[in-house]
Amino acid sequence: MGMKPAGSTWSRPAVIVLTAVLIVLLGAIARVLTGIDAAYTDLLYLVLIPTAYWYRRHAVYPGILVAVLHIVATYIVTGHVGAETLVRAGMLIVIPYVLGYFFEVVGRRTEKKHFHAGESGPVACDRSTKRLIARLSSRDPDTRYEAAGCLGNAGDPAAVLPLAALLRDPESGVRWKAAEALGRLGSPAVEPLSGSLQSEDVDVRWMAAVALGDIGDPAAVPALAKALDDDDAYVRSRAALALAAIGEPAREMLITGLSTGNARVRGSAALALGRLGGESATGALIDALRDPDEEVRHRAAVALGDIGEPAVPALLSAIRADEADVRRGVTAAFGQIGKPAVAPLIAALDDDDWRIRRGAAAALGDIGDPGSVDALIRALDDAREEVREQARKALGSIRKT
Repeated sequence: MGMKPAGSTWSRPAVIVLTAVLIVLLGAIARVLTGIDAAYTDLLYLVLIPTAYWYRRHAVYPGILVAVLHIVATYIVTGHVGAETLVRAGMLIVIPYVLGYFFEVVGRRTEKKHFHAGESGPVACDRSTKRLIARLSSRDPDTRYEAAGCLGNAGDPAAVLPLAALLRDPESGVRWKAAEALGRLGSPAVEPLSGSLQSEDVDVRWMAAVALGDIGDPAAVPALAKALDDDDAYVRSRAALALAAIGEPAREMLITGLSTGNARVRGSAALALGRLGGESATGALIDALRDPDEEVRHRAAVALGDIGEPAVPALLSAIRADEADVRRGVTAAFGQIGKPAVAPLIAALDDDDWRIRRGAAAALGDIGDPGSVDALIRALDDAREEVREQARKALGSIRKT
């Protein structure tokens, strides 16, 4: 992986600012001397594109600075600021943000794959833990990276504190490797990884959450529970999945968070409970279909779908609810479960409760399985108009698929 020397990052802000100022200044001078409106804003993108790569979404701040420089320079030279100037300034802000977001998403996916690949590189590992720890202080980031990977493979608890210190390394790749190595060292690494969930670096936080999930130690539950309220959605989701991986020791905390936490915590807890499964998780998620927050209701429905066939009996019972939100959530969950739910839903079309028959018809339409057509045709003769209407809608949905 190509990494730069550790001391190279400090000059980036200066390079960005000085280059941008120089471009704007030369453009303004050219306009004053020649009267020609040189399109120097195009040259500014040569600064903003690498800025987006380096700083991801934070590139919006250099974009704002450059946009202000452009507006000020235009006003000084021309005495007024027109719509064209403002549009160009706006693009100088929007484009680095969009590019930075793109680089951030791609970078996360790449590093996520790398994290789980478990490779230390082609270099053979030294068998001496002491020598490997000494290499963590090397000025060469590649050496630090390789040493961290080797220490993770060695499994020596003596490496925990040195690797934890490496989580503050100036190179992101080294930080990620240190988090991966700590995950391999097991329970002795829980404390530093839990502390890393408070890091200012969002990538360190989600990598720490993944590593804690891989370790599976219940001691990490309190720190991961706090991370369910992280500002970053990806960190929240990794913390939720880590809690699900820990399993039973996290169950009660997740159920409590689903009912008493804020919207971010409730949504994250729903994700975890969907992976954890079980009767208590299913009941809590069905209750969450009444949540005042639409996003939490949606996550609860998806989580019930994740539980799959074991959730079908509880969903059939809940489908009789009078609340429209609950019915929609149950129907969506059945749609997630798909074919395993078809047979129980067809049987439910003969239930004594017309509300269950109505809900079953709606869910079969959402699943769209052609095998339910005959049963839905019979439901067109149901005694209740509400059931007949849902059967007609369901048949229409199946025909379109």
